[in-house]
This record gives sequence, structure tokens and C-alpha cells, in this order.
Amino acid sequence: MVLGGRGLIGRRILRLLRRSLPDAELLCAGRRETHIDGVRFVAFDIDAPSREALSGVNVLINTVGPFVYRAAPLLKLCDEAGCHWIDLSETPGFMREVREFQPANVAAITGCSSVPALIEVFARLWRGRPDVASVRAQLSIGTNNDASATLLYSMLLPIGRRATHGSRWFSQTWLRSHASDKPRRYGTYPSGLEDTGVSLGDRVVPLQFGFGFDRRSYTRALRVFSCVVGATPRGLLHFGSRIGAALSPLARPLGTKVGIMSIDALDASGGVLDSVEIIARSNGLDVPSWPSVWAAEALLANASPSGSVSLADLMTPQEAENRLHASGFSVLRPTVADCGVPHA
Repeated sequence: MVLGGRGLIGRRILRLLRRSLPDAELLCAGRRETHIDGVRFVAFDIDAPSREALSGVNVLINTVGPFVYRAAPLLKLCDEAGCHWIDLSETPGFMREVREFQPANVAAITGCSSVPALIEVFARLWRGRPDVASVRAQLSIGTNNDASATLLYSMLLPIGRRATHGSRWFSQTWLRSHASDKPRRYGTYPSGLEDTGVSLGDRVVPLQFGFGFDRRSYTRALRVFSCVVGATPRGLLHFGSRIGAALSPLARPLGTKVGIMSIDALDASGGVLDSVEIIARSNGLDVPSWPSVWAAEALLANASPSGSVSLADLMTPQEAENRLHASGFSVLRPTVADCGVPHA
């Protein structure tokens, strides 16, 4: 079952599920029961979920963002119904609630998107590397791609608001070189792993995460106006996101379709020891959509553990690289010289 299957990401996940699990019965959860394009929609109220709606469901993929609501009521129903939980959240509070819930009968995977799931998977490349002191990851989107109001709202919601460590998100930016493209600028942004760090498989190290665009001017503008965005009431921000989504086709020709995600292993002085780059030259929104599909495959195919797990517990970095290559994306291992040194 896909919660939010009519949304921009939900529709992509359904398409990828059809390709990857052709024999599985796919359900969507919506406000009313109906059939659309051969997929059955069951009535489901995420604010007051009923156990009957989960009857016969083996895996639930929750794409309903922004993830600012309580996770525990629905998680509890999933545990009682024997239904594995997967969500695409990047919201620290929501992810913390999922991790702390610890279901007894099923597996719960939070943040099963490009961030933080793919960061967690590829960080396992540096297992057994005592010289790796921290990990830095950067995600930039191609602005010549589709954007929904919900996606824009979710993207803007943390900007300018205070993180748990006290500073405001996007109050700092840095420029990073790329082997596959010209340098791009990134601003500090939540990954969901601020409190826990990222596991290398044998130990946990701090993670710094940055978000940006294919046009550096867009990132600079967001940095300049971050305090204004952070002070904007959520209702007004959502209204502005709807206007932005309606006007986005006018700005799309100024951007590219190329999205890049880079993950760097850093030494104690902040120098780059090793790096991975995932490049999407088209269909960039499939990258955050695939991890939940891979997780669903693994949970359906094997006797899975119960409790809070991550995608990194279900697949290796090599398996993720192979799957990304098979989906038309590039995975590079650039030299340290190609990565360059980030500039403030």
C-alpha cells in the first residue's frame, strides 16, 4: 500500500513498483475508495487511521509529506496488523519518533529516500576506515523538472528555522566542485541524522548535509531570504508554494534536468578522503523514489528483522550502485582533486 499514491513522488513509486514487483497487488490510500489506472484506492484517514484499512497489507510505504504529524498512531496499527513500515521522511522529529517506537512484530524503515537512506548505504563503503572522522553529503536538484506545491512546501519548510544545535538551517552555504558538472552551492539542511550521525557499519560518525540547486544564484537567493522564509507562517508558506508550483514552468527553461548527490568521507581536518557521486541526467525524482521500492522488495522476499532498521541493513553499496546503474543513473568515484575543497 502506498500512502499518498496520487502525489508527485507517490505516482513514481507506483510506477517503479509495477516494474520491480509485477506480481504484487498494489493499493493506494486516499480520501475515498475508487480505482484509477488499474490501482485500487482504499479509504484512509491518516489523522484517524483504522486497522481495517491495513487488512492483508504486507508493506506500507508512507509518502504523505510534509512529515510534521505524529507517526506513532499509524506505526502502532502497522505493528498490530503485521505490516512493515517504510517512510520517505527527512524531518528529524518524525524520524526520531519512528526510530524510538521499536515495533515488536514488523520492520520500520524511516527516511527511505535519497536522504538519508542512500547516504547510509554508501557510507558503509568506509567500514573499517579509522581515518574517516565524518561524512558530508550534498544534494542538488535540476530545476528544469516537475515540482508540486507539496514538494516545494516540504523543501522550504525547514529553511530559516532553528535546528536542534541552535543555528538556523541555510544560514551557511558552501561551494563544492563536481567531477560531472560545474561547482554547485549548498546550504545547511536537515537530513534526519543530525542527532544520531551516520553508521559506517562498525562505528557512527557525524554527518553534515547540504541542499542546493543546479543554479548557484538560486541557492544564494534562498540563503539571503532564509530568515524571511523561516518567519513566514506555515499557512502562508503553503499558499506561496502553490503559487510557486503554478509559476515554475516559466523558470524551468533556465535550469537543467541534472541532479547530483555527492557523499564525502572526511578526515579529522575536514579534508576529503573518498567520494561517491550519483548523477541523474533525467528522471531525477526516481532517485528518491527507488529506495522505498528496494526496501519493499527486501521485506517481501526475506525473513526480515523486527524493530527499527535502515536500508543499509538490507542492501550493500555495490547492490545499490548496480540498481542505480540499471535504472539509467551514473555512480562515479571521483578523485579527491575532482571534489575540490568546499568554499564558504
